[in-house]
Amino acid sequence: MDELLEETEERIEKSRTRDRFIYMVQNPSGRVIFDKVEPVNAPYGWRQTKGEQPTLFFYTQLESGFILGVGKDMGVLATLERAFEQTLFWSLTLALVLGTSGGLILSRRTLSRLESINRTAKAIGAGQLALRIPCRNNGDELDAHCNTLNQMFDRIEQLVNNVRQVSTGIAHDLRTPLARLRGRLETLQNSSLPIPPESLEETIGEVDKILEIFAALLRLAELEAGSLRSGFCPVKLHALIRDITEAYQPIAEDDGNTLKLATVDHVTIAGDVNLLQQLLANLIENALEHGGKPSEVTIGLQKSGKKIVLTVADRGPGVTNEEHSYIVKPFHRLENSSGTGMGLAMVSAITRLHDGTLIFVDNEPGLRCEIHFPVTSLVVKKPR
Repeated sequence: MDELLEETEERIEKSRTRDRFIYMVQNPSGRVIFDKVEPVNAPYGWRQTKGEQPTLFFYTQLESGFILGVGKDMGVLATLERAFEQTLFWSLTLALVLGTSGGLILSRRTLSRLESINRTAKAIGAGQLALRIPCRNNGDELDAHCNTLNQMFDRIEQLVNNVRQVSTGIAHDLRTPLARLRGRLETLQNSSLPIPPESLEETIGEVDKILEIFAALLRLAELEAGSLRSGFCPVKLHALIRDITEAYQPIAEDDGNTLKLATVDHVTIAGDVNLLQQLLANLIENALEHGGKPSEVTIGLQKSGKKIVLTVADRGPGVTNEEHSYIVKPFHRLENSSGTGMGLAMVSAITRLHDGTLIFVDNEPGLRCEIHFPVTSLVVKKPR
């Protein structure tokens, strides 16, 4: 036992320069020989003392009946625990403050943008159709919604302008034939002579012209509605071009004009075959009428990168760049034109229905009409 006490004292002496271990020895009668530690009773093992300096002890009973205990001051761990708790508390507090501040800032920005969208939509609803929602182009979801809404507003403005223009066109273009028709009917009514067949034919011709205008307007409205997409099917565009060209070549030659094919690639797209026929016919007739006398009209079809390009080009006087945006409007007619002014308007509407783009290019000389279909229009299954 004396050896145990000596060894314990040596260990205490050696540990003075480091974190000191606490030793205790208790005799079989329950008296603590040293250190100032409360006596313990069985069972032995790990125990933690309470107090100002909590200590973790391990007690074991020696063969002689003495109890040996070795302990470690838990004050350092308690200090670390308190420091950790304080650090965690302030970290969570800071995170909460920053999170709340960030949330408020983001919500304010979002609400501000939503308010901007709301103001713009109300202004457009009040008649300011040229306004658009400002986009920040930062790629977020609100920007995507803004772009979608602006596209919708573009379409609304276009439709409203078309309605205005059509209304003006109807008032302008129908006034003259209706006035002539009324004059002819009054003449026939007041005449005591038998009605000559020529007068009836001229009157019927005036009525037919009016009906033609209304039919074109109804067709244009149907195209703008987009409901005809449900009837799309695979169309061999190259074969359709060859058929239409062969049908118009005799007519062109009779008038001293030339109608020929350039490069025509094999292309099958999803579309309405009747509308595509009308598109080609309108472009060819327009080129033959305004391409000079004698005129030379060339038709081509090429796959170019991510688009399919259909071209109808003439070698006539052409039109100025300023007129490009006007010649596709309903009832717009060039000088000395005998048509209704609906031909290129129909071409433009059919092109949009097929997700294409109508472009006019100076052919030097003449005008080249290009219709760009997206490659997404291509179909690979067997056409009908």
